[in-house]
Amino acid sequence: MSSGRDYGRPAGSTAAARAGAAPIGITVGEVKPGRSSKGRVAGVLLAGALLFAASCGDIKTVPKDGYRALLVFGTGERYSLAVRGEKRRVAGTFDGSELVKVFRPDLGKVWQYRPSTRRLLEEAWSPIDEIVPGYPLDPRFDSAAYAQRFGGEVRQIGDGVHGIHPCDRYQMDLPSGDRVTVWAARDLERLPVRVEHEKRGPENQWVPVSDTQLLDVRIGADPDLFAKPKGYTPVKSYSELAK
Repeated sequence: MSSGRDYGRPAGSTAAARAGAAPIGITVGEVKPGRSSKGRVAGVLLAGALLFAASCGDIKTVPKDGYRALLVFGTGERYSLAVRGEKRRVAGTFDGSELVKVFRPDLGKVWQYRPSTRRLLEEAWSPIDEIVPGYPLDPRFDSAAYAQRFGGEVRQIGDGVHGIHPCDRYQMDLPSGDRVTVWAARDLERLPVRVEHEKRGPENQWVPVSDTQLLDVRIGADPDLFAKPKGYTPVKSYSELAK
């Protein structure tokens, strides 16, 4: 469904690291007798700290709550993207009307449907399926696993800024001689927000092949976005979706 660039058949699948977030620690010193004013201050500070810790549980994060974004290709194509865990959803205009595609690995299903015709195509999901080929859509970007997938060599290069997001940048050299640069946003738990693919030109200069970006990233993707729509007529082929 997408115009994503696949940099070659994966050399093997390696799961990205899922490092857990460090817990919030609160230490309150012992309140000594005879210092009632300090005791009251410590009590107020403790209550405030506990309130803060409780409120932090409601803060949305990309790994826990997913995200929504505008997926933009260098060709100018734009699609609405939603990601929550392994679930993926992309929507855009194809063949004259909106087409929605949903990946549900947890159910082993892929759905494509057109709201205009209220027709739905259901297919089996495969581990090699990608809703945006070659693009790492998960936060906590694992550069080593990404390089191993394509048989490349990766290194971290200078920082960059993508929109409002400060980024760590990683450059991967592919066996073909091409190179890929991944921009991982530090304020979005190292979610890749840009992937550039370049190759050597006739005069040995770097020539762009593709430039895929995530714009207007918003934390949180409602689980209902990934649900199978109700009241749709099932069809057996993609061509029937438009009828």
